[in-house]
Amino acid sequence: MASRKKKNKELATKALGSLFIKKGKILTSAEYTALGDEQPVLGSSLSKIFGSYAKMVNYLGMDESLLALIKESAAIQAAPKVKPKAKPKAKPASKLGASTTEK
Repeated sequence: MASRKKKNKELATKALGSLFIKKGKILTSAEYTALGDEQPVLGSSLSKIFGSYAKMVNYLGMDESLLALIKESAAIQAAPKVKPKAKPKAKPASKLGASTTEK
């Protein structure tokens, strides 16, 4: 039974980690509840797996690599968006020296 519970924690951690990396932070309980159908692990399942949302946050907080990825994602999302420089418009050909049909 213990290995099943551990496996469930690992699967939940992967799903939650992906979400938190995408969001750039570990969401509060209220923010997570507001996700509704977008929750990778339902709130009731979180309670069964971890005991409570706070315990889940503590459990994820022990994973230093996950926290580093979340922090890096937050930095990337906070970085100012750099727009690519617009290509200069082609200058129209000079009419000087251009010959037209001579009469």
